[in-house]
Amino acid sequence: MKYKRVLLTGGAGRIARYIRERLAPQCVELRLADCVPFEASHANETANVVDLADADRLKPLLLGIDAVVHMAGYPRDAEWSTILPANVVAVTNLWDAALHAGVRRIVYASSNHAVGLYPRAERIDSDVLPRPDSRYGVAKVFMEALAGLYAEKYALSAMGIRIGACTPEPTDARMLSHWVHPNDLTDMIEIGLTAELTHEVVYGVSANRASWWDNARAEALGYKPRYSADGFNELLLHKRSENAIAERYQGGSYAADGHVSRSV
Repeated sequence: MKYKRVLLTGGAGRIARYIRERLAPQCVELRLADCVPFEASHANETANVVDLADADRLKPLLLGIDAVVHMAGYPRDAEWSTILPANVVAVTNLWDAALHAGVRRIVYASSNHAVGLYPRAERIDSDVLPRPDSRYGVAKVFMEALAGLYAEKYALSAMGIRIGACTPEPTDARMLSHWVHPNDLTDMIEIGLTAELTHEVVYGVSANRASWWDNARAEALGYKPRYSADGFNELLLHKRSENAIAERYQGGSYAADGHVSRSV
């Protein structure tokens, strides 16, 4: 077995269901947490219904855990009243509880929306300044900053993955650039659990020629994507948004929503 005891937050979610199939057999225990009722599907899984915004309920969940894979959170843009408890308060509670429980590593789901206001014409790497395209993106920038603080100051290693679109197949033109196959994402999570690192931010993307991202840091850690969206070009190139602003920015509709153009 590669790992000992791992906590997977958002365990009932769509992405978590993809990765549980491979992660569970490699753990002594895969402890699952979500805020909605759900069931474990492997003998070494335990299902826990916990709201991460409730710090007192969260602390016992971290006891005995070696590493955390954090996939929980509100998965799209929303008002601050929704984003703050689910994607900010919950994150601070998790890192604090992990630190006090002696957890040494967290692999977490950041998002392409942390850099969604970069234009598609610009290829960016992991070292660019954040340019979030939404409240959701701002919360992901906050999580990256928090992970960096705990890694540099408190030796709680972390790897953030700016996930694109994780589905079995791409379904529109934008995904030709930022799509990641669930197996490639799981490969990256496994690297995050084992590689020598302090705090890294990488891109969750497969080997797509049209990618906007230079993923050299992930490759240096051992990431070798096995899938590509390139075979879907002819099928999907015409499936573009009719919104010119969405087509200009990497964040697509998130960048376009409420966007105000500056006057010269």
